Order: sequence, then C-alpha cells, then structure tokens
Amino acid sequence: MDRQDDFERGVMNRRAVLGDEWVDQSLSGTTQFNADFQDLVTRHAWLDIWGRPGLDVVTRRLLVLGMTMAAARWEEFELHCKASVRGGVPLEKIRETLMQGAIYCGVPAANTAFKITTKILREEGKLPPAAPLTAGVRAAIHHTFSAPQLRVAVQGRGTPVVLSHALGADLHLWDDFAAALAPHHEVLRYDHRGHGGSAVPAGPYSQDDLVDDAARLIREWGRGPVVFIGISMGGMVAQGLAVKHPELLRGVVIAHSSARYPDEVRAMWSQRIAAIEQGGLAAIADATMERWFTPGLRAVQPEAVERTRQTLLRCPPAGYIACGRAVAAVDWLDRLATVKTPALVIAGAHDAGAPPAMSEAIASRIPGAELRTVDAAHIGVIEQPRAFLDAVRAFIDGRCGG
Repeated sequence: MDRQDDFERGVMNRRAVLGDEWVDQSLSGTTQFNADFQDLVTRHAWLDIWGRPGLDVVTRRLLVLGMTMAAARWEEFELHCKASVRGGVPLEKIRETLMQGAIYCGVPAANTAFKITTKILREEGKLPPAAPLTAGVRAAIHHTFSAPQLRVAVQGRGTPVVLSHALGADLHLWDDFAAALAPHHEVLRYDHRGHGGSAVPAGPYSQDDLVDDAARLIREWGRGPVVFIGISMGGMVAQGLAVKHPELLRGVVIAHSSARYPDEVRAMWSQRIAAIEQGGLAAIADATMERWFTPGLRAVQPEAVERTRQTLLRCPPAGYIACGRAVAAVDWLDRLATVKTPALVIAGAHDAGAPPAMSEAIASRIPGAELRTVDAAHIGVIEQPRAFLDAVRAFIDGRCGG
C-alpha cells in the first residue's frame, strides 16, 4: 500500500509493542458492537499516544507497567509485561520499575507484580539464576565506622577475600564473582571513596589515600590476612597494599591494571577529566564501554554493558574526578621489587586501557609473580568470568593456603 490511514499507522505501533498474535486476536474478534471501540483505541492510544516523540518506547513500556500496577489492572499488566520481556526491555529496568512501585503503589501490589513477572520469565526461559537469602549466601551490607565511611558487602564462609573495583564502577561489579567464591571464601567487597554508597570527601585523592582506605577496611573487618583482588584502579590499590601493608595480605591479584603511565597517557587523563567537568560522566560513558568490553561482548551481552554504563553514570562526578587524578598519578613500578606477597597478575589480551605490556611489566617486577592472560578487554571478570574465576581459584588454592 502506498497510503495508510491513522488506523493502519496505529496498528503498526500496536504490533511493534504487543506482538502480532495479540493484535490479530483483538482485531479479528471484533463485532458490530465493539469495532468502533477497537478503532478508537488503535487510533488514539496506539498512534496519538504511543506515536508521540517525547518518550522512547522502553520508557513508555515501563510507565505502563507502573501505572497498571498502581491501578491493579493485572490483565493489562501481564499483557504489557510479557510484551516488554519479549521486546528486549532489560530485566533490570523492569525490576527497578517494580521496586519503585513497592514504595508508591504499596508492597501488596509489588508482590503481585513480581509474581506475575516471575511466571512470565519462567515461561519465556529468561528467569535469572537463584539467589537465596540464606545465611552465608546473602550479602550483608554495612558501612565502616572509620571515616570516610565505605560501603561494604560481606558473604560466604572460609578464607577471607577482599574485592576492589575499577574507577567508575561499584561493588556490584563483583556480584557474580563474589557469589561463585562464597561457598569456600568469606568475601568482602567495597565501594571506593567517591563511589557507590561510600562517602565523597573533597578531592583530589592520592594513591596513598585509596591504599590506606583498604588497609583500615581490612583491619576493621578483623579477618586478615586476606587475599586482595583488585581490577583496574583496584589493582593499583592491590599493588600499594603489597608495598606498604604486606602484613595484611596472604596474596594479591592485580587484574587489568597499571603501575605507571607514560606522559602521553597522563595527558589523556587530564583531557578526560576536563570532559567530565564540562559535560558530566555522560561525556565519557560510551567511550568507556568501548574500552572496557570487546565488540563481541557488547553485541551478545548488551544488558551487562548497559548495566555497567548506568553504574558509571550514577557515580558522583566529584568522586570520579578525585579518584581519576589518583589513577593518573599511579607510580608503584619501582617499588614492586620489594613485594614478598604471592601475586597473580591478570591481563586482557584486547585491553586498550591497560595493555598486556603493562601487566607484563608488573609481573616482571614482583618476585615470583604469575601472569595469566584472558581473552577480554578491560573487565575480564565480566567478559570472561569462567577464565577469570579459574585463574583466581588456582592461585588461592596453590599459593595462598586455600
């Protein structure tokens, strides 16, 4: 057809949102009694409203879920929820909509909405893995008593392990990894100062500030010596701990990190910080995801990438900038020869942020250090979780007393 009327345009939107099966059933089942109503709904709801340019389709889908939840319109909620799941709306966005509804619509409404959504996810084969809230499995959330306060999560039983995240991430970067370690290790992960649920003291910060934060955290926990696993900025903290506080460690894992930047890279950090000061973290979000993940990972796991991107966007800009200045000034390289702590260095074969040569330089300076390379860019714990986990487990079992 070379010309469509408003009804046909509305049908196109309706099919795009709800799917052909439901629309065909609605339109073919009309009678002289309700045909005008279906025509009204198709033209005014699906063209005039769903066709408006002010909101993207995902936002409109989530608004409908929230409103049908508030009104207890459960038949419509189920219809739109199933269409949202099938339409590729990230499960995290659906979950957060229902969580918001628990406050503004009430817990009973949220309970019903979660039950319906769980049933849909099970039917669609998209139900996430179990995450029991039982002792030893559930992550308990605390804050340090010492200042600046740091948010921590603790779970599991066994050899104590501390996880330290990358610049612009938070402790949730380690969710799956911590759960995998928890059956045999007591795992603590924390938000760096200026990140997540931790305090944001006035910057700039230094490497010594970040290292001292980690040291007081371990002492306050009272479970040392620990295996300290750091990625990117967290790997710099791992190096600093090994240099300054070896008594707190039984081993360190330094992943996707650097011990010193050349002048041209430090200049790049200055440009990045200037971009954030002018345009906020949105100015660097896309480029950061391109550095952190390979094109292949970004294509097959868009939800994981978007979840990481949203975490970056939620990071307080002042905290990112203050930590960014500490990262740019990192300079542990000449002191690594004094390290006596067992060390594992993990490199990403496709890492542009911390190229393999940087990991090789770190491993070559630390006596007896092991070097492992994973087929990933900058965040191997997400891109190659099995290889990352296997390398860490072998190191802990073989070099750190299990």
